[in-house]
Amino acid sequence: MKEQNYMEEDEITLKELILKIKEFFQEVVKNWFLVLSITLLIVLYFFLKTYSAPVTYTSELTFMMNDNESSASGGLGGLAATFGIGGGAGSDFNLEKMMTLLHSRNIIQQGLFEKAEINGNGNYFANHLIQEYDFHDEWKEIESLKGFLFKNDNVKEFTRLENKILKILHDLVSKEILSSNIADNTGIMTLNIESTNEDLSIEFLNALYEKLTSFYVNKAIEKQLQTYKITKSTVDSLSGVMDYAQKRLLKIKDSNRNITLNQYKLEQLNLERDFQVTLLAYGEALKHKEIAEFSLKSKTPFIQLIDRPIPPLPPNKSIITYIKQIIIGGILGVFLAIAFIIGRKIYRDTMESD
Repeated sequence: MKEQNYMEEDEITLKELILKIKEFFQEVVKNWFLVLSITLLIVLYFFLKTYSAPVTYTSELTFMMNDNESSASGGLGGLAATFGIGGGAGSDFNLEKMMTLLHSRNIIQQGLFEKAEINGNGNYFANHLIQEYDFHDEWKEIESLKGFLFKNDNVKEFTRLENKILKILHDLVSKEILSSNIADNTGIMTLNIESTNEDLSIEFLNALYEKLTSFYVNKAIEKQLQTYKITKSTVDSLSGVMDYAQKRLLKIKDSNRNITLNQYKLEQLNLERDFQVTLLAYGEALKHKEIAEFSLKSKTPFIQLIDRPIPPLPPNKSIITYIKQIIIGGILGVFLAIAFIIGRKIYRDTMESD
C-alpha cells in the first residue's frame, strides 16, 4: 500500500514538472517580442564591441626540444660519471621551465631592449610598444612622462621612473600580448604575439625566442662549460710547458754535440725528466678535457626551430570574427531573455500565492 502511494506521489510530481515546463514555455512564447528585443540588444553590443576593437595580428612560432635523458651510462659517459662531471641532460630539461622563463621579467626585458626597424623607425621594442599602444596619450597629464622613451638599455642604472615603465611594459607583454602552449601529445611548443602591428608581432616574437633559447641553453650547461674551460686551460698550459721543455732539450743536444762533460749530461737528464713528467700530466689533463667536453655536449639541450612567423599575417578582425560574435551574442541573449522571463514568472506566482 505504501509503495502504491509512493508511486502516485512520484507520478503527481512528474506531472506537475511537465505542466510547469509547459507553463514556462508558453510564458516565453507569449513574450517572444521581449526575447527578440533582449537578444538583439546583446547581439548589437557584441557587434559594436568587435567593431570598435583595434585590428590585431597574431604571429606564431613553433619549436621542439630534445629533453630525453642522454645515454651517458656507457663509454665516456660512464667515465664522466666516475669523475662526477657527467650525467644525463634530460632530467633537468623540461618544457614547463621554458614556459616559466618565457614570461619572466628577465627574458622579456632582454627582448624589450633589442632594436628593430618597425614602420621605418629603428628603436628598442620597448619604445615601439610605447608608441604603438598610445601610452603617451595615457600619460599626457603626467609631466614627467610626456614624450617618454627609453634612451639606453642599461637596466641596472635605470631610475625609479624607468623601472616603473619597464614593469608596465612587462605586464603588457606577459599578460596581454604574449601567449604560449605545449602540445601534450607531441611536446611541440607554440609561442604567440598578438599586437596591433604586423611587423611588431613578427619581429618581437623572434627576438623573445632567441633570448629564451640562448638563456636556457647557457644556464643548462653553465657548470659543464666552466669545467670544460678549466680543463682546456690546463691542457693549453701544459702543452706550452711541454713545448718549451722539448725545445730547450733539443737546443742543449744541438749545442753540446761531441761534448761529454757530465754537467751537460746532468742538465739534459733533468730536462728529459721534466719533459716526461709534463707529458704524463698533459695526458691526464687531456683525458679530463675529453671527459668534460663529452659532458658539455651531453648536457647541452637540443632546441629545434620548426616554424618562424612570416608576413603577411591575417588580421584577427574579419567577417568570420563578426559572425562568431553575432552567434555568441545571439545565444547569450536568448539565454538571458528566457532566464529573465522565467524568473519574473516565478516571482509573480510566488507573490500571488501568498
